[in-house]
Amino acid sequence: MAPRHNWWYTMQEARRQACVAVDFYNRPGERQSFGDFVVHMHLAWQNLMHAHLVQNDTNIYFRLKAGSRLYKKDQYGQKQSWDLQTCLKKVYGEQDPMRINVEFFIGIRNSVEHRYDRSLAIATAPQAHAYVINFEAELVRLFGAEVSLAEELRFPVFVQSLSPEGMEEQRILRRGLPLEAQTYITEFESRIPAAVREDPRYEYRIRLSRVTGPKSTADLALEFVNAKDLTPEQFEQLNQDGNAKKVLIVNQLRESGFTNEMLPNDAAKAVEQQINFRFSVNDFTKLRHRDGVGPEARANPAEKWADGKRCIYSKAHNNHVYTQTYVVSLIQELRDPADFETVLGRKPQPPGSVPEKKPNPFSRV
Repeated sequence: MAPRHNWWYTMQEARRQACVAVDFYNRPGERQSFGDFVVHMHLAWQNLMHAHLVQNDTNIYFRLKAGSRLYKKDQYGQKQSWDLQTCLKKVYGEQDPMRINVEFFIGIRNSVEHRYDRSLAIATAPQAHAYVINFEAELVRLFGAEVSLAEELRFPVFVQSLSPEGMEEQRILRRGLPLEAQTYITEFESRIPAAVREDPRYEYRIRLSRVTGPKSTADLALEFVNAKDLTPEQFEQLNQDGNAKKVLIVNQLRESGFTNEMLPNDAAKAVEQQINFRFSVNDFTKLRHRDGVGPEARANPAEKWADGKRCIYSKAHNNHVYTQTYVVSLIQELRDPADFETVLGRKPQPPGSVPEKKPNPFSRV
C-alpha cells in the first residue's frame, strides 16, 4: 500500500477535532463546555483548510517577505503556518456565508469566559449549528463522502425548551450574557449584509416536528425534509403518512421566543451606542413608521400588529417590542455620517448632545 500524503493525516486530525468539539457541546449539565467546543472547532477548520491547500500544492507558511525563500519561524524554530483567518481569505470570497460564520467564531473564541459558557451557547446556537454543518459539507466536498462524519456523530437526545420552565431558564441565561459579548455579536452582525444574516450557512435555525402514526422499521432512519421545499400537498401528505419517517425542518424566527426584544427607548439607546451619534426615541419612531414596523400612531388597540421578525406584540405585557434584527438593520443603515444625514435630515451629533432648536419665525426679535 502506497504511503499516505501528509495532507491526509491533517484532514483526519480535522475530523477528530470536530468530533471532540461536538462531544463537548452535547455533554449534559456541568460537563458541557462551550469554550472547548469553540476552540476545537477552530482547530478542526484550520486543519481542514491546511489539508485542502496542501493537497492543491499551496504553500501554507508565512514568508519573511514577498518573494523570499525564507520563512517566519516560532520560538522553537518551526515554520509558522497560516492562521485560520489567512486560510479563509485564500479559499472563500469576502461575502461567503461559510467564511463569515467561521469568522464569527474566531471573534467569539477571544471573548469566551467559562462562567458565561451556557449563556453564550444559547445566544449563538444557530451559528454553532451552521459551524458544524458547514464543516461536514466542506469535508465531503473537498475530500469525498467516504470521510463524512455521519458514522461518527449521532442525533442528540435532548429535553431543551420542552417546558415553560426550560424556556424561562434560557431567557434568564441569555439576559446574563456579558455586555462585551452582546456588543461583539451586535456589531459583527451589523457589518454583514442582511442576505448573509438570513443564509443558513451563517445561521442555521430549525424546529423539529414530532412524527405521529404507526411505528415501522423505517423508524431506525431519519430523513430531514425542509418545509420550504415542499408543495402544500406534499406537506399535508408528510403529516398524514405514518410510514414516511421524516423529520420536518421548519424555518423559525429566533425572535419568536422573545429573546432579544427591546422597548422603543431601549432600542434607541442600543442604536445610539453602536453608531456613536445622538439618536433619540423620536428618531426611532420616525424610522419604524417609515419602515412600517410596529403600531401606527393612534391606531385602534384591537388592530395592533407585528411582523414577528422586526417587531413582536406581547399580549401579556400589552405592548410592542422590537427585535435585535431590526435594531441591527438601523445600525447598519446609520453608521456612516453621510447616510445618517440623508436618512434623518440632520448632521450627526455626539451622543448626549443637546438638539439644536429651530428658530421660531413668530418670535419677537
